[in-house]
Amino acid sequence: MRSFVDFRLLALRRLRATEWEGTLLWAALIGVLGALATIGFREGLLATERLLYGRSDGLVQIARGLPEWLRLLAPALGGLVAGAVLLAARRMPLAQGGDYMEAIALGEGRLGLRWSCLRALSSAATVVSGGAIGREGPMVQLAALAGSLIGSWRAVPVPRRRLMVACGAAAGVATAYNAPIAGALFVAEIVLRSLAMESLGPLLVAAFAANVTAGLLVDAAPVYRMPAFVAPHGAPMVLLASVGLLAGFGAPLFLGLLDGANALFKRIPLALPLKLGLGGLGVGALSLAAPQVWGNGYSVVNAVLQGDWLWTALLAVLALKLLAVASTTGSGAVGGIFTPTLFVGAISGALFAIAAERLWPGAVPAPAAIAVGMGAFLAACTHAPLMSVLMIFEMTENYGVVVPLMLACVLGYSISRRLRPRSIYAGVPELNAHAPALTMAADLLRTDSATVRVGDSLAALEAAFVRWRRPHIYVLDAEDRFAGAIALHDLAPLVKQGTAADAPWPAALLRSNFPRVELGTPVWKVLEVFATHPGERLPVLDAAGRLAGYVTKTDLVLMLRERLAVG
Repeated sequence: MRSFVDFRLLALRRLRATEWEGTLLWAALIGVLGALATIGFREGLLATERLLYGRSDGLVQIARGLPEWLRLLAPALGGLVAGAVLLAARRMPLAQGGDYMEAIALGEGRLGLRWSCLRALSSAATVVSGGAIGREGPMVQLAALAGSLIGSWRAVPVPRRRLMVACGAAAGVATAYNAPIAGALFVAEIVLRSLAMESLGPLLVAAFAANVTAGLLVDAAPVYRMPAFVAPHGAPMVLLASVGLLAGFGAPLFLGLLDGANALFKRIPLALPLKLGLGGLGVGALSLAAPQVWGNGYSVVNAVLQGDWLWTALLAVLALKLLAVASTTGSGAVGGIFTPTLFVGAISGALFAIAAERLWPGAVPAPAAIAVGMGAFLAACTHAPLMSVLMIFEMTENYGVVVPLMLACVLGYSISRRLRPRSIYAGVPELNAHAPALTMAADLLRTDSATVRVGDSLAALEAAFVRWRRPHIYVLDAEDRFAGAIALHDLAPLVKQGTAADAPWPAALLRSNFPRVELGTPVWKVLEVFATHPGERLPVLDAAGRLAGYVTKTDLVLMLRERLAVG
């Protein structure tokens, strides 16, 4: 037994996992759980559609097969149900709520289980009844909930818990759109506003794990089926990239329409369920003229990609869809606006291709213009051009559009931001600006300290190293005061010499001058101590010198990244 412990101790010295590696492992687990939550929600929607309509081949097809009276009333009835569920969620205590963006940027990085599930249920009622809104919102919320639950279970400090929620959100986006790279960048670029490796690395791992999990369970085909086309080169490529100009001027108008609808519904003196029912009734009325307004627009975009549409039909569908989206979101329905944004960009790109064909026949392939239009409009609305480029590439798996897409996204972003500084996720900067400041070591405290006591046997010290797998073990005296620390590499020579295990560990092992901070030590002072200490952890003492826990360098870096993002 002694030799086995010694072997593990020596192996630990060389193979012990770092805090960074542990973070990546937790990110992978969150990615798997986030993918399962996302897939579960999507399959639940399909099952509900089959139960209600006897089919689940797309909401547009369902709308076409319904009698007109039911096509009119179904979104209204769904809105009433969604509003009633959402009203129940809003009556819960604030501590049990929180949107995933708020959890990442504000507060303690916690999401309420019941609150999140009720919002997802409300969104499901809107989606399956034909509401013109995306289903990705509740998907990402439920995936982020997995990160929040893991963080609460592990009792990690606030910066680490926020990162875990962010990993869940990245997993949700990656699974919803089969776009792992863009999923990670969506959270990094829009919510965290940072591409630092301390946060981007775990996001990428979570998105990768989610993508692998989804690939094992469901079809991993591209979201949009791109027909074959010859990618433009030279001057036609510049012409194609000019779709970004259209997106840059169009996105502020689209966002203004959504703001106006929201303001209009706020002035209507109706209870929340009735407001959502009224919004659904608007969608139902519009669907009498065009069933394509039902749903998030995904199937319509694929249809436009595959066939020739008259410009009049495209313009009519675009106008009606804009009104349907405004009616749904303005009424207060819970859901995503991401996919409807892609719809508007796709139809805009298709109209651009028709106009370009009149001026320069054969120069701009219609599928390429549709894809570039989606990306440019997404960049113009989200103010995240890098994410938009990668999102379109991953959703279409077509490299031929990437080069003009890059310029189009930058143009769309630049013009839109000039005309309207606030993006579609305008609340995130304000949330970050009001996030509570973490100013002391106590704010980053972790309590699972690895300790032994003065006078313990060498065997007890070896067992502590094997159990905790850390480079240092903290030493406490009889009154629980911090006496110093013992380093693993100082113990290793004694193990090799075969020192008696039942003897007390030698006093020479103790580093009584080991760096430490106090609960009230400001973070800038903690940073100074870390600058001269190569380790990952620092012990934290209370006013009486007793060990309260420790802080990690990774948590400190994450906290500083948040503060710098705000500034």
